[in-house]
Amino acid sequence: MITQYDLIIFDWDGTLVDSIDWIVECIQIIAKHQGIDQPSQQACKDIIGLSLSEAMVTLFPELSDDEKIAMVAAYREVYLAKKISTKDLFVDTLPTLEKLKQMGKTLAVATGKGQSGLDRSLDGTGLRPYFDHLRCAEKMQSKPSPHMLFDILDESGIQPDKAIMIGDSTLDLKMANNAGVSSIGVTTGAHSHEILSKQMPVACINNLMEIFEG
Repeated sequence: MITQYDLIIFDWDGTLVDSIDWIVECIQIIAKHQGIDQPSQQACKDIIGLSLSEAMVTLFPELSDDEKIAMVAAYREVYLAKKISTKDLFVDTLPTLEKLKQMGKTLAVATGKGQSGLDRSLDGTGLRPYFDHLRCAEKMQSKPSPHMLFDILDESGIQPDKAIMIGDSTLDLKMANNAGVSSIGVTTGAHSHEILSKQMPVACINNLMEIFEG
């Protein structure tokens, strides 16, 4: 299913890196420390892909602006306590990226992470050399806005019909739809096959290596 596309754009958390449980835990930890009701696991998963500031606004709308800023800072402190390494990659992440590069594909990342968080994760996992284009929500509108994808398309010079977005969240697939780009949902992160399918992706897969089938 991947051979017809020249540009493969990946989400990060829950797609390439097995980090969803840690993100959820971080959110619940900071809520507990602040004496705020802890959001459910699914509520936490639903905001993954948004910029951190937008995520806090969505999860904790009752907080003042100053309190939300404090929550963002607290989240970063807790999240950064964990060192990211190759051990955090899904087992099929490296084989998938290596095969795509061997096929001559252009690879990109479009993530809700901040730039410093993305840089830290790229260096910790050793994945930086695989990617030709990197975009994060810190420097432009967050998902499901199509702006990150538009920027990648412009920089790469590749037409939308030759690009595909791969992600684990409905935010990823909605972003692709808004950009006029095809998508593939992967069930390793935030959302199930049933939920992802509602966004009409080309396919829903259980692991990344399935993109080479069909």
